[in-house]
Amino acid sequence: MKTVERALLIKLLLILPLVLIIQSYTESGRISSRELTNEAWRFSKKDTLSLETMGNTKIYITGSDSGVIEIKLKYIAKPEEKFEIKETQRAVYLKANILNYNPHKPTQTYFEESTLEITVPHGMYIRCSGSSGEFQVNGLIGVLKVVYGQGRFSIKNVEGSISLQLGMLEAKIQHSKGSFNLSSGIGSVRAKDLTVNGKSSFTTGMGTVKISLAREPEADLYVGSSFNKAQVNFNGHPLTGCFEFIAMVDGGRIISPFKFDIEEIYLDDIKNYNTSSDFGKKDEYNRKSFIRGDNNPKITLKTATGTAKITL
Repeated sequence: MKTVERALLIKLLLILPLVLIIQSYTESGRISSRELTNEAWRFSKKDTLSLETMGNTKIYITGSDSGVIEIKLKYIAKPEEKFEIKETQRAVYLKANILNYNPHKPTQTYFEESTLEITVPHGMYIRCSGSSGEFQVNGLIGVLKVVYGQGRFSIKNVEGSISLQLGMLEAKIQHSKGSFNLSSGIGSVRAKDLTVNGKSSFTTGMGTVKISLAREPEADLYVGSSFNKAQVNFNGHPLTGCFEFIAMVDGGRIISPFKFDIEEIYLDDIKNYNTSSDFGKKDEYNRKSFIRGDNNPKITLKTATGTAKITL
């Protein structure tokens, strides 16, 4: 096995126990017979909405031109757990807080399944952090940044900037445009009818990335999957720009609709050093490229042992 493959596999195996721990937290304590607590808040438009959650959280975010932030919360209330909300001139903060946390009981389940239904005015910045979540985002015009352990996302009719950084990610994006930055160790990303008008990147270690475009990209686009398929479908739209395909020599596949202008083999540095003996080692990669029309934007598809592919 090539050194880079071994390093990536070790990294993914280190992530898996954390994901399993999160799953055990969220699946072990769902007590449907307990009474749900309902809370609701309304605020005038702010610059930022910040959410910090624990446990397994379902979050529904809907964009609106009403100029009002509306938050509805449902959760199973327990004495040692509390949702705290704070309003400032420019932001609203909602945080799940544990009272008298006992670090000697790591298997204790906190914040059994909770649900947030949120309506936000257009133009806001939404920041979310937590352990495990299921997101549905519809009609948002603004910025969404999510840092979670694991999560499932359904994103529709969104315009702006989307950033998702997760250990384990399953994402479906439809009829959206803007800049996108999605990254995960494990999981898959599928985008349909996508307009890329800002610099974008979709990467996963173990999983598939399939991007189906609504029109030709207006900004740089990077699509990468270490062990699976990295694919961009242009759906009949013209190919304009610099197109670069990268795959490990004797490991990955490159599929292009056009002949290449340049083909070369280069050495790529190992980015994860497991022992001192790995320092300075490199792996061989094929890099093939062609230009159609202008040099910009730059479209890059990269894999180690999977497939880098463009379809017309």
